[in-house]
Amino acid sequence: MQRRLSVFIFLILLPFALSEGKRQKWPHESSELQPDERIVWGTLDNGFRYALMPHDTKPGLVSMRLLVGVGSLDEADDERGLSHFIEHMAFEGTRNFKPGELIAFFQRLGMSYGVDVNAFTYHDKTVYHLELPQNDVSLIEQGLRLYRDYADGIVFDAERVENEREVILREKQARDSPSSKISQASFRFSFDGTKLAERNPIGLEWVVKETSLEDLKAFYKKWYRPELMTLVVVGDIDPPAFEEQVEAAFSSIKSTKSRLPKRKIGRLTRSKPFRTGQLDVEGVERYTLEVSRSWMDSSKSDSWEKRETDAVRSFATSLFNERCRILIDGMSDNFANYNRVYGIPYCQLTISSGGEFWWDAFVWLDQLLRQALVYGFTQDELDYVRKTWLQASRSSALRYESAEPRMLIDDFVDSISQGRVYLSAEIFTRRMNELISSLTLEDVNEAFAEVWDLKKMSYFMAGDLSQPLSGKALKRRFQEDRKYTVLPYIPKLPSKFEYTELGSPGLITESGDLEAVGARTYRFSNNARLTFLHTDNEKDTVRALVRVGGGMLAFTDTNPGTHALAMTALFRSGFGGHDIEDVYKELRSNVSSFVFGVEDHDAFTYRALTQTDGLDEFLKIVSEYLLDPRIDADAFSQAQSKLKQSRELEPDGMNDGYRDLYRMLYPEQPRFHAPSLSDIVTVDPDRIQDWVEGPMREGYLEVAVVGDVEEDELVELFGKTMGALPLRREPKNDFESARGIHLETEKGKRTIEYTNGMGDNAASVIVWTIQDKLTIRQSAALYVLSSVFESRIRKKVREGMGASYSPSVRYITFPAYDTLRHVRADVDCLKGDADRLLDEVLEISTNLASGSISEEELQAAVAPLEEGLKQAWKDNSYLLENVLYGVQEYPAIVDNAIKYKEGLLSSITVDELKEVARLYLKSDDALAVAIVPSDKAKLAEAPDWEVEQRAGLAK
Repeated sequence: MQRRLSVFIFLILLPFALSEGKRQKWPHESSELQPDERIVWGTLDNGFRYALMPHDTKPGLVSMRLLVGVGSLDEADDERGLSHFIEHMAFEGTRNFKPGELIAFFQRLGMSYGVDVNAFTYHDKTVYHLELPQNDVSLIEQGLRLYRDYADGIVFDAERVENEREVILREKQARDSPSSKISQASFRFSFDGTKLAERNPIGLEWVVKETSLEDLKAFYKKWYRPELMTLVVVGDIDPPAFEEQVEAAFSSIKSTKSRLPKRKIGRLTRSKPFRTGQLDVEGVERYTLEVSRSWMDSSKSDSWEKRETDAVRSFATSLFNERCRILIDGMSDNFANYNRVYGIPYCQLTISSGGEFWWDAFVWLDQLLRQALVYGFTQDELDYVRKTWLQASRSSALRYESAEPRMLIDDFVDSISQGRVYLSAEIFTRRMNELISSLTLEDVNEAFAEVWDLKKMSYFMAGDLSQPLSGKALKRRFQEDRKYTVLPYIPKLPSKFEYTELGSPGLITESGDLEAVGARTYRFSNNARLTFLHTDNEKDTVRALVRVGGGMLAFTDTNPGTHALAMTALFRSGFGGHDIEDVYKELRSNVSSFVFGVEDHDAFTYRALTQTDGLDEFLKIVSEYLLDPRIDADAFSQAQSKLKQSRELEPDGMNDGYRDLYRMLYPEQPRFHAPSLSDIVTVDPDRIQDWVEGPMREGYLEVAVVGDVEEDELVELFGKTMGALPLRREPKNDFESARGIHLETEKGKRTIEYTNGMGDNAASVIVWTIQDKLTIRQSAALYVLSSVFESRIRKKVREGMGASYSPSVRYITFPAYDTLRHVRADVDCLKGDADRLLDEVLEISTNLASGSISEEELQAAVAPLEEGLKQAWKDNSYLLENVLYGVQEYPAIVDNAIKYKEGLLSSITVDELKEVARLYLKSDDALAVAIVPSDKAKLAEAPDWEVEQRAGLAK
C-alpha cells in the first residue's frame, strides 16, 4: 500500500503517458502549466530519465522511487500477472545481491523490509521504493546500485521463481475476501470495454501457475528498458551531486532498438439507460448497492481549465455527500464521489443495505439525486461545505510544508506516469482556493447536473442475491416512483453554537519542567493536569490527548457490549441542547481529526489533530462532555442499532475467528472481548451511565498537547476550559486489583472455525503470554527478539515454503497492566497449511529458546529499530503517544523513552536475547490457534476474467 500526502483534497488522476520508443516528454512539456521550480529534470543519452526535488524539511531523509513504465495494461492475454511476477523476482536475487541477501543487507543499514524497501505493481507502472534514513553518499550509492540491478540485473533463479510462484498465489488468495471481490466486480462493471476491466495487476491464477522461466526473462527484457524508466527522488539532497551519481549508475544501460506496442486503453462500452450488473456472493447478507457513471473525455493534456472543471465537479458532489450524511444516519463521508480513473471521469454512490430492502434503497438513492437535480443546493449548504473545504486545504498545505519526503513522493511519481504536471503546492492551493471561494449556487448546481445525469446512470449490486438485479424491473420501479414529484430538501434552521459558561478560569497551582524532553507540566486549581511540548515539526498544527478516569480499569460489567457502545452512545447524546449533528458540524469546521474511545484501557480518551486555532474548539467540546455526561435514550438506540447492523452485515467471517481467539486469550475478562450479537442487543444503557458518569464528571484528568502553539496562549485557553471545570479527583485511583490481572490463558494447539465469506483463507496465530514484572532491558530485548523471530519466520515460511504472504511478529505491551505482555506471531495462509504452519512457527520458537541466536541476527534486527526511533523523535504523534502519554500519571515513561533514544536497543546483547527467548518463547507455553473456514464457508467466484477460457476471454 502507498502512503501519500495530496496537496489538496481534490487532486485527481489524469491520463497516463503512453510508452514510446523515443524520448518521452515530461508532462509540463505538453501543457500550459509550469511545474514546481525546485525540480531538476534530466534525461540520459540512453533515454533513462530522472526528476529530483530537494525537500529538506526533515534533514537527512531521502525518498527514492524507480518508476518502470510497464503494468498490467501492457500485458498480452497470456501474460496477465507477469509485471507483478517480475516485481516479486526483484527481491529474489540480482547481479549484486544474492537470493536472501537483499533484505538483510538493508536491515544492517537501518532500513525495514516492507516499510523502507518495497515495490508495487499497478495498471500502468511498476514502482520500486527506497526510504533512505541518511543522505550520505555511500548509502545513496547503494540504493542506486540496487536500482541499476532492477533495471537490467534481476537474476531469475529457477528455485526462487518456483517459490515466488507460490507466494503470489498466496497473495492472490489473501485478497480474495468478499469486500475485495465486490470491489473488483464493481470496477470491471464500471469500466467495461476498456483494458482496465480485464487487467487486475495481480494477474490470473493460471498464468502465474504456468508461466515459464523463459517467459519471465522475455517479458523482463522487453519492458525493462531505459526509455521506460524514471528515477524520482525527494528529500535532503544536492541535485548537482545527485545528478553525477545518476549518470554514473545508469548511463551504461543499453538501449533497445525494437519498438514497443502503443498502449491502448480502449473505449467504454456504450451505456444504455438502466444498465445493471451484479455479483452473487453466497453467505454475505450485506448488499452493496452502487449508482455510477463513467464516460470518455476528449481532453488529453493537463491544463487549468481541466483541473478547475474537475474541482467544481468534485466540490458539487461534496455538497450532495454532506446532505446525504445528514439525512442518512452513519453515512460515510465518501458516500458520493467524483474523480478520474486513468483519465476517465467517474462518479459513484455506494451504500450498504440489509434484508430485502435493497429495491427500496435503489429508489431512495434515485429520489435523493432527483431532489438535488430539481431543486439544487441551498446557500447554507454551499457556505458550510466551502468553509470545511478551505479548512482542509489549509491543513493539507501546512502538512505539505513539514511532511517527510515519503509523504510527497508517491504523488510526484503518479504525476509523471499519468501526465499530470507537478505544481508548486503554494500555487496550486492558491488557485484552487480562489476558485472555490468564487463559486455560486448556479455554478455548483450546473456542475452537479452535468455529472449526475440520471439518463446515463448504471446500477450495480452485490451480496447473497435471492433474485437478480433486472434492468427492466429497475426501470419499472423508477418510472413508477418518478410519477411523483420529490419534495425540496428542508435543512435544519441554523442556530448559534453556544458553550456553557464555566465561570472564572482555573489557576495554576503547580508547574514543572521535564528537562530531558523540553516539556512543561501544570496542575490547575481544579486538579486538571496539562503537559505541553512546543515543536516545529508540523507548522501551525497541534496534537492533543485527553485522558479521563480509569477507563477499562473501572469496568465491572460482564457484558462486553457495554464498553463497545459506551463512548459512541455518549458522543451521539450531544450536550447543552446541541444534538450530534450540531457537534459534528462544529468539530468538522475546526478540527481535522477527532477520535474518542477506551481502547487504551487505563483511561477514557479524546484525541485531536487540529490547526492551532482549532484547539480551543476541541478543548471546549471535550469539556462539555465532561461537564454533563449523559446517555440519551435515542442516541443509545441509534448506536446500538448501528453496531448490531454492522455485525450482522459483516462480510468477512474471519473477524469472528479473531473474536473467538480473544476469548481464549483473555478468559473471563470481558474488558478484552468484542461483543457478540446477543451481547449487543442486551446492553443496559444504565450500566453505561453508571460506568462513565463518575469519571467524566470528577475523575482524574490529564491532557497532553504537542505542536506549534505558544505556551502562554495554551495555558490561558486551558484555564478557561478544562481548568475551569468542577474539582477533579486527585490522585488517580490506583486500580491495584485490575492492574494486577493474572490470566489463566489456554495453552496448546486449538482450531477456530468461521463460516462467512473468506474462501480458503486462514491464519495461524501463536501467542506467548508473559505475566512477569519485566525490567526495561528485558522489555527492550523482547522488542529485538520479536524482530529476529519475524525474520526467521519470513525466511522459512515465505521465502522457503511460499506458504504465506506477510507473516509478522509483534511484542505487545499494556501500560494499563503491570504484568501483562505478549509475543504474537501472525501467519496468513490457506486452510490446508494452517496446522503445519503452527508447527513450523513453534519449531522456530523452540530453536530460539534453545539459544540459537547470532550476533548478525541481532545487528540486523536492531539497526532498523534504532533508525526508526531516531526519526520518531521528530514526529509529534510519537512524542504525544510514547513520550508524554500520561506522563504525570506515569513519570517513568519519559525516563524510559530517553533510554531508548540514547541507544538502549543497541546495548542489548546476544546473551540477553537468549535469556528472554529461554524464558518466554517455550513452545509449551504458547497458545497456537489455526483460524480456518468451516466446510460451509463459501465465496462465489468473481465473474468475467477469473473464469474465462484461456483463449477468447471476456467480451
